[in-house]
Amino acid sequence: MAHRLGAVCHDADGAVRHATAEEATPPHDRFSGRMRVRNPAILRGAVTLGIGAAGGFAFFLFNLPLPWVLGSLTTSALVTQVSNFRPQLPTRWRSYGMVVIGTMLGTGFTQAVVARSASWGLSLVVMSLLSLVFCIFAYLVFRRWGGMNRETALFAAMPGGLSVVAMLAEQYKTEVNRVILCHTARLVVLLVSAPIVIQWLSGIHLADANQIALHSHERIDPIKHGILAIVAIASFIVANRVRLPSAMLLLPLLSSAVLHATGLLTVHVPPVFSMLAQIVIGSSVGARFANYTLRQIAKDGWLAALVGIFLAVGSLLGAYLVVLLNGGEIAPLFLAYLPGGAPELGVVALALMIDPAMVAAHHVLRVFLIVAVLPYAAARISQRNDSSH
Repeated sequence: MAHRLGAVCHDADGAVRHATAEEATPPHDRFSGRMRVRNPAILRGAVTLGIGAAGGFAFFLFNLPLPWVLGSLTTSALVTQVSNFRPQLPTRWRSYGMVVIGTMLGTGFTQAVVARSASWGLSLVVMSLLSLVFCIFAYLVFRRWGGMNRETALFAAMPGGLSVVAMLAEQYKTEVNRVILCHTARLVVLLVSAPIVIQWLSGIHLADANQIALHSHERIDPIKHGILAIVAIASFIVANRVRLPSAMLLLPLLSSAVLHATGLLTVHVPPVFSMLAQIVIGSSVGARFANYTLRQIAKDGWLAALVGIFLAVGSLLGAYLVVLLNGGEIAPLFLAYLPGGAPELGVVALALMIDPAMVAAHHVLRVFLIVAVLPYAAARISQRNDSSH
């Protein structure tokens, strides 16, 4: 079986990943001998975005849910398995997408939203407990039926925070490629199932949501939109210089949230940037499958996908419980409890206009819980393994 993972490299948003064969190859050797490209990473990224945009447009034409995310994800993943082309975005491009998404999520923290944020207390506690239950359940499944060692099963079972998980996984005795595949397969299941469940729960017509998101226009205010852009750029610069988990998402989110919560700004990110950010996120998730053969996907992907289905059901039950105890709407709670990536599920909340601020707050807390707990749990497991030998 050919192994499609190479050297280790670091993403701009903190993720540790394995370099593709193209990244490990000197620039003058990349692509075919018939064509020499001065900057093949840019060309490859442009083609990848083109593939993703084509898939998103096709999904949009057919009124499928989350067209720009799921369409770009589907086409880029499909290309990895049916052609020799390896879709890949320059790491900085994903960072740009994260900054846009973080800024967009921050605009949801209006004064009215902040005023009712005190009611999120019970929900945040339930999310934390659910995350622990999800992690234990997935860990046991990966150990029992996945044949993973303790460290690999632990990191594969984490309910989100892939960039942090991948970074820490390099420091322990994990099979990092299996960890990333499990997270990716589970995320794909959650992204596909979330809009379907939400339509069933809330009666939101997804085709209408697609059209509204595309045609909603806000008059451009040169001063206010300019301030928002400057703050986003400044957040990007600072995020490049600080050691903070998911900094490319969190710093723009916090900066934008402060401006909107204080009433200094009330403007939003133009729809075209939202669409581009969704294509970047979807394409980058689909491109991860370039690192795996169909045999590898069949080995771990199906089990991770099955775990994702069970965790989605658990998230739905948790949302129902909180609604019964504390009131509120079930759709945003369901999105908040899904154990996926903060950028990806934040995009779902934004695309479907489902309380993105509340959803973002829950996923940000989950990331910090993972950062706090994972190193301790991994160290304890390593000590246990050492003592058993």
